[in-house]
Amino acid sequence: MTVLTTPKGKAIFPHLTEADTMFHPEGLFHVKLECPKAESEKIISVIRNGIAQEIKKQHDANPDKVVKEANKPYEIIDEKVVFNFKLKASGIRKADGKTFTQKPLIVNAIKQPLEEGTQIWADSILKINFEPYFWNMPIGIGCTLRLKEVQVLELVTGKTSNTLSGFDVEPVVEPKIKQEINL
Repeated sequence: MTVLTTPKGKAIFPHLTEADTMFHPEGLFHVKLECPKAESEKIISVIRNGIAQEIKKQHDANPDKVVKEANKPYEIIDEKVVFNFKLKASGIRKADGKTFTQKPLIVNAIKQPLEEGTQIWADSILKINFEPYFWNMPIGIGCTLRLKEVQVLELVTGKTSNTLSGFDVEPVVEPKIKQEINL
């Protein structure tokens, strides 16, 4: 198992302290991480080489079969790279049929566990340890970046609220009662 570490990056849509169950009933921890492209070249190279090896295996096994590539687990946007990390929260192991649960280890800048219940919001600055997992399926050959550990270097957090805060305070006006006239 190869474990890699990202450079510092900005979190986008993080679901790290609680699994996202909206489209994944088994739960999915995930985050997109925007990193500088210059500092991400090693990771991109590992992903490209791993996919190339899977393509070679497929070609060696069946030279006539058309090889498809699945979407890559990153997107290059100008001088930034946005990596997509995932980790299933629960499931059933194929090897032995037993159920499992897992979650990423989350630590602060000095490697102490993050306080339970702390929410990690977008724009937090993170580093991520992950395992690139290469696969060959009918949709193509690809790679998933399996989330292992998260180091929170700069935490952005807050409280969710159902109250509106964008309005000025206005004086209370009694409701007007409209009288209906029956003819």
